Amino acid sequence: MLSFVYRLAHTFEREHGYRPNLLYLNHRHYRALEADLPADAARGTLRERLGMEIVLTEEVVHPHVAWTRLIWQRAAG
Repeated sequence: MLSFVYRLAHTFEREHGYRPNLLYLNHRHYRALEADLPADAARGTLRERLGMEIVLTEEVVHPHVAWTRLIWQRAAG
């Protein structure tokens, strides 16, 4: 999953001239990504490792990336 996400991000950057900052996944994709990066998953640093906010939704059939001007912040507990 990690190599697929990196390819998506690289293709997006090549086509648009800037890096994506959103990654859309469903929960199955997210678990596969956690399996690829177990240390980051355990520390809760997947989004920092990828440089993208992760949007989880079951409406996503295939992972995809996007860019938004909005500033995303993790909700503080």
